[in-house]
Amino acid sequence: MCLLVRPCEMYRESFLSGAAEFFAEGRPDSTYAEFLGYDLISLERHFSDFMRDLLNLDADTSLPQGWQRDRVFWLIGQGEYLGQTSVRPQLSSRYLITYGGHIGYSIRPSRRRQGYGTRILALALEEARQLGLKRVLVTCNSDNHPSKKIIEHNGGRFESSMVMPAHLLRAEGPAPKGKIDKLRYWIELPQEPQTLDRAP
Repeated sequence: MCLLVRPCEMYRESFLSGAAEFFAEGRPDSTYAEFLGYDLISLERHFSDFMRDLLNLDADTSLPQGWQRDRVFWLIGQGEYLGQTSVRPQLSSRYLITYGGHIGYSIRPSRRRQGYGTRILALALEEARQLGLKRVLVTCNSDNHPSKKIIEHNGGRFESSMVMPAHLLRAEGPAPKGKIDKLRYWIELPQEPQTLDRAP
């Protein structure tokens, strides 16, 4: 059984293990660590501060300059950190409107291809519905075939693809091979609660 929780100290060791996997992969901001100014050493030494900064992304008055309001959840299964999702109530920047979308998610490398991607997006969609959203934009890179399947499995309808500028590709992680487009999907949200396990 997997559920979403807000980031908390209870999962410190498991999160740090997952963060190390993302850093080794060259994608430290799958946890928002690098953006918030943390590396693996400072994450371990100042974990409480990192929790505060992560939760503050949902507070309009505490956002770093240039960042948009972002409600972060962790996917937890059997007491283990499995991945992270972000739900953005508004597409209030050009980047989000074009490339980022309402929801982002990532599964730690050692737990991929086990169905957790489909699960985390389904739970994130329910959180988006709870926030009052009726329709959400979810995107993925054109070379990310597993994510494409996850989005389509959760009801995503393809709208268009946008060429990703090189500087944005570099910001998202390791340099890809060849041209990459951002695939844009819209998902309609039912207005009745879904039967999914959630956590406050």
